[in-house]
This record gives sequence, structure tokens and C-alpha cells, in this order.
Amino acid sequence: METGDRTVLALDLGATQIRVAVVTPDGAVHSRRNVDTPIRDGPDAVVASCIRELQAVRAAWEARADGAQAEAIGISAPGPVDPSRGVILDPPNMGPRFRDVALAEPVAAALGLPTVLDRDTQVAALAEGAHGAARGCTDFLYLTVSSGIGGAIVSDGHLLRGPDGTAGELGHILVDRGGPPCGCGARGHLEAIAAGVALAARAREAVAGGAGGMLPGLLADRGAAFGAREVALADEAGDPVAGGILADARDAFAQACVSLVDTFNPTRIVVGGSLARNQGERWLQPARDRVARDAFRVPGQRVEILAAELGDDVGLVGGLELVRARLWT
Repeated sequence: METGDRTVLALDLGATQIRVAVVTPDGAVHSRRNVDTPIRDGPDAVVASCIRELQAVRAAWEARADGAQAEAIGISAPGPVDPSRGVILDPPNMGPRFRDVALAEPVAAALGLPTVLDRDTQVAALAEGAHGAARGCTDFLYLTVSSGIGGAIVSDGHLLRGPDGTAGELGHILVDRGGPPCGCGARGHLEAIAAGVALAARAREAVAGGAGGMLPGLLADRGAAFGAREVALADEAGDPVAGGILADARDAFAQACVSLVDTFNPTRIVVGGSLARNQGERWLQPARDRVARDAFRVPGQRVEILAAELGDDVGLVGGLELVRARLWT
């Protein structure tokens, strides 16, 4: 069988959800399953849940497809990771117990299939490059803006990994030396200002400090579930405090894009993630304007800043491309 005709199992591990599916050679997603990530139960419970869901998806696919079988597993996981060992190192958004967690090896042993793992944004970049907004582009950056902010660098058609496999953590670019603390332990990173978790934290601080408007009511109604979505809703309704929080986030993102354009000279910056997707042009256009104004002329004129195309399936579709790149090339 040609490598382009093979089907894979894909696992997309996130801080809030585990997504699994079968992905066929055309990038189509089948037999999808989503469950909550049991972070509070610890790493062993998370790994066990990933294995159960993969087994369930494989059984459903084989029953549906008259015994047709997936031939490998591609895993997308929060970074930083060690892709050569299939180990998740110390992701800021997974809690203090999630350190040096082996995932590829136990999954491979349980499913009996060759398994490869990489950071979620690297996997997403592979997907967008093959099936999404970066099709036909050999030099681009991928950024995801959701509860956290991550990135990946594709140069001359290849992912830039670095000697330890951790290159591309673009959410941890410094944008404000005196800025708020980041989940990684440093201060003033883009993620600490513009990610969903940061927006919710700043809104909570504003309410605790006596801010009026819509935010106190939204916080009271939503309680522990209060997040970036509520801040964005208040902003859209004209709440000035929420508007200031979102304006600062968009400005920090735009500032970071200038640095990225000057540093990497990309043809495109592809922006995904739920927060950026929901903001749409309100998020992207300020970055385009800032790059046009402040970036070096030649790379600034070249780059396009575009919305990602694959949505929540990006980590699953990327599982196919990861297997192709690591096992079948």
C-alpha cells in the first residue's frame, strides 16, 4: 500500500478536552470522540483516558469500515514536549503534576501501533500547511490563541524544532518587561497578556478592585466557569473595562507579530485558536495594521496574516500529517 493511502488514529490532548478520531488519507475526520481531560486525577488518569478513547474509536471504525484498520497513531500534545521520546515535559496549562509524562510509549503498547507525538502547535502547522490556510506555502508561522498561546515555525518547508525539540514557543515572546506573571513562571509574555486565561484573570482582578459594568454580573452568574468568552461578550456589548482588557490583548498580539515578521520573514502568519477565531477580524486587522506601520519594509510587505481554516479538527488532521512526516516519509 502506498503511504498516501494509509489511515491513522489521531489523538489531540488538551488541557480541557481529549479529542480522538480516525483520519483517512484525504484528511477527513471519522468516528470522532471528545471527553473532558481528567487533569485533577493526575497524569496516569489522563494517559489511561487517552488509551480508552483511542481503543473505542478504533473499534467503532473497524466495525463501520468492514474491518479496515488504522496503521499508526499521531498525537498532538501541549508543549513543551520531547518529540523523539514521545514525552510531555512541563506544559504550563496542565498543572504542576504534569511533568515528564510519557505518552507515546504507553499508547503504542496498548494499541499495538507505531506512535509519534509532537507539540500541538507543530501538529497544527503541519495540518494547515497540507490542508488549510498555508497550503502551498513553505515559509510560514502558525499561532494559536485560545486559553494559552502557542506557535510553530515552518522554514523552507520544514518545521523548526531546535536541538531539544522545543523551538517555536511563540506565546512566550516577551512583550512587556513589567507585565503580569505567565504560567511558565516568567513575566510579561504574550500569553500572560493576550491568552484566554489571562483575560479572565484580569477581569476577575478588575471586579475585585470595584469595577462596575457587566463584568461583576457575568462573574456572579458563571462562577468558576467565567472565562474569556464572558469578557468578549461584555466587550462586544460596549463594556469599557472589558473593552480595555481586549484592546490590550489585541495590541500585545499585534506588537508580537511585528517582532515575528522582522525575525522570521514569513510569507504568512496563520492564526488559529478559539479566542482568535471568535474575535475574527477584530483580532487580525490590528496586527496587519501594526506590521504595515512598524515592521521592516520588505518582510512587512510580503507577509499575509490569515485566519486558520481547520478549526477544532486541526490537531486531528495534523495527526495524519505528523505520521506521514515522521514515519512514512
